[in-house]
Amino acid sequence: MPNPDDARLEEIRQLCGPLVDEQLKKGGEEGLTIATLRRWLVARKGDVKEAAKGLQAHAAWRAKYVPNGRVFPEEIKDELDQNKAFLPGFDKSGRPFCLVIVSRHHVKDAEASKRYIVYALDCATLLGSTKPGWDGKMSGIFDLRGLKASNCDLATLRNVFDLLQNHYPERLHTLWLYNAPVVFYGIYRLVYPFIDPVTREKVRFVYEKDAEAEFLAAFDREVLPSEICSKGTGRWITIKEQYDRLLTLQQQHQLHQQRHEQADPGVATLPPAQAQEGQQAEEQQQEAAGEAGLAPIAVVA
Repeated sequence: MPNPDDARLEEIRQLCGPLVDEQLKKGGEEGLTIATLRRWLVARKGDVKEAAKGLQAHAAWRAKYVPNGRVFPEEIKDELDQNKAFLPGFDKSGRPFCLVIVSRHHVKDAEASKRYIVYALDCATLLGSTKPGWDGKMSGIFDLRGLKASNCDLATLRNVFDLLQNHYPERLHTLWLYNAPVVFYGIYRLVYPFIDPVTREKVRFVYEKDAEAEFLAAFDREVLPSEICSKGTGRWITIKEQYDRLLTLQQQHQLHQQRHEQADPGVATLPPAQAQEGQQAEEQQQEAAGEAGLAPIAVVA
């Protein structure tokens, strides 16, 4: 039986045309896939014209903002040096899990911080694609313990939600704001009016007395560092470590696919490496990252 959404998705595709598909691919995305079209349709509450309009604006932005397909580490060196964001694995539903120690954020360059957010979201998206059956969403914890006024960055916080709503729609599942101090509420109140009501529902403030139960309900102990959850045994894996591993895996798959096609041109191309090799790579990554070992994160309660 035909899916009633199919006609609307095809209408969005027609409204966007080949230029949008080309721009998305230039910016490192997959193009006008069914999953992409559906995310924008859901994000724009079923309005076909608004979904197409949003996609067109995003594709033009992506092609200009990330003309080489991704943000490169040398573009965001100062941000990476702050050692503040980690991608240790997945939540219990198989969604990528990003952990940010906000007290390590230093307000320097709002544009560099924005590019860093794009880098992190792209990495999480790539990690998600390694998990068969991934629903396209991700979870996150912003650890706000020890936050000072000098860490509070209105422009960057606003960029987080602007990017999620206008360039990564329907990517966020849940964002926990852990132990938010009074100083954080000041900037959050300024950003709040610009956050879509649906996105607001995905943001959860959580404090010490409830945090462990909430986190253990959402994540396995093996993915939670002990500094975040006393029962956690997870390792600190930086965004860059995770991204480098995923890019290596992607390159290996491309070489394998090329050899496979050259050996037998009549055989259909293989599915993406991420889906085929993700499980083994995940184990290898856990071992390698653990041995590489980051120093324990000092968190001020």
